Amino acid sequence: MSRAKVAAQRFVRTLLPDHVAQRFAEFYEVRRPDRLARLPIASVEELVQRGVLMAEGETVRAAEAASAWLARQKSAQHPFLAQHAQLAAEQSGALRDLCESPLARLAVADRDAGAAFLEPHQVEAGERIRRLAERAQMVQRTTLSYDPTRTASGSRQAPGGIADNAIDARRVLADVLDRLPRDCAGVVLDVCGMLKGLQTIETERGWPRRSAKIVLRIGLEQAAMAMGLAPMARGKHRGPMTGWLEERPMRFE
Repeated sequence: MSRAKVAAQRFVRTLLPDHVAQRFAEFYEVRRPDRLARLPIASVEELVQRGVLMAEGETVRAAEAASAWLARQKSAQHPFLAQHAQLAAEQSGALRDLCESPLARLAVADRDAGAAFLEPHQVEAGERIRRLAERAQMVQRTTLSYDPTRTASGSRQAPGGIADNAIDARRVLADVLDRLPRDCAGVVLDVCGMLKGLQTIETERGWPRRSAKIVLRIGLEQAAMAMGLAPMARGKHRGPMTGWLEERPMRFE
């Protein structure tokens, strides 16, 4: 991000919620007890034209669209998604919406710790459990469905087919959870399947703070192993020797 964009964001952020910037020779300046921000007149005029700022004589203040504009600046590639979502960067650099998944916040690197609490293969295991719970009709679907059993009119196929899909999903989910310790299975199902918060789980079970977080990670690691997921893909050290000749030719003397 360029310095000009950073300066513009800082200037608008300093104006919020109801501060005023005064015009000087070549720039506008806004002073707060905890912050000082300046922006060239040309940049301020551009923000006024875009509806981010409002001009009042020799002063400017933030317009109603200022907060939405700041939110869009979080992602240059997906500005309007950034406005309505809580985006954060994973270790891989990919953006994740913190409102989309119960595991999303635990998959983002912490500023203090420097690493995410959950590794990618653990998050993938949790997401698979969530999809299984949706297919098993244990929770109401919160995302768009492209299930071919739904038609354009909204009708479904025979009820028996839907029931079979739910039964199959419950069977797979039960098989995964049976391989986990009892407490781990319960927490994984509550968080990933029932979309409960960790604090809610700790209150219901009378556990100390942050204990459910640890149990969840252990359970997701066990679930990932049951699903064949690992931090790194590993193959055989070397494959068998193969050749296109059926038999080895005789050596010429």
